[in-house]
Amino acid sequence: MSHTAQPDLIHTLQEAARLAGKILTEGYHKAGGIDFERKGSSDFVTHYDQAAEHVIIDTIQRAHPDVGFLGEETGVTPSRSSDLTVIIDPLDGTNNFLHRVPHFSVSIAVRQGATLTQGVVYHPLLDEMLWAVRGQGAYQGSERLPILSARPLNEMLVGTCLPYHHKGDCMTSQRQLAALMPHVAGIRSPGSAALEIAYAGMGRFDAFWSQGAELELWDIAAGIVIAREAGCQVSDLAGHDDPTEWNSLLIAHPEQHGTLRSLLNE
Repeated sequence: MSHTAQPDLIHTLQEAARLAGKILTEGYHKAGGIDFERKGSSDFVTHYDQAAEHVIIDTIQRAHPDVGFLGEETGVTPSRSSDLTVIIDPLDGTNNFLHRVPHFSVSIAVRQGATLTQGVVYHPLLDEMLWAVRGQGAYQGSERLPILSARPLNEMLVGTCLPYHHKGDCMTSQRQLAALMPHVAGIRSPGSAALEIAYAGMGRFDAFWSQGAELELWDIAAGIVIAREAGCQVSDLAGHDDPTEWNSLLIAHPEQHGTLRSLLNE
């Protein structure tokens, strides 16, 4: 197989995301009527998670039978003869979905060997397709995202993911919030890391960071491709560029990345 990912693969990823989005939209409109006592919220969400992931895998396998998969629901499916792995989060923003907060996404990325090469983040309720191919720029639908200028620190709106229940390090998140709050225009935690990371590439957020929350590769992979192709610098808070070494994440304009990293590491 060629060392370059198939050029039509990105279109298949978008088709798969749209099909999964239809399933999630149906579930979203039903969620408000769920009987928590009798039906159970976890079973409800699992049904839509799994249905969305299965339609993604089926759609991609039909067009690209050699690729492997890493899915939040289905785990690892090794590739037959390819160095391509499709990384899937079929529903990023599960709590929002269940509570009918209209902010969740389908996230699909491609890793070639150890390198993230393609990413799609789809917001089904807005029919908003954000995508990128390594070396070819980032896009919203058919429009290429411009490379934006850095805002001053005191004008920056910063996204994050916060830990909850037993998942993550609450004290670290609290310290970092306290370090950043006096310096920026606002901090937001809407609840879908894939979207927030992609939004950093779009300029809806000026940066995104997370350390206290436990983010898996499928939560962040597609957004990272989009953010990088839109001109953001992506690393962990120690400055490493390789996601396999990360237990934290910082995405920002290159001119502000170092300043934010210093503040968050204080």
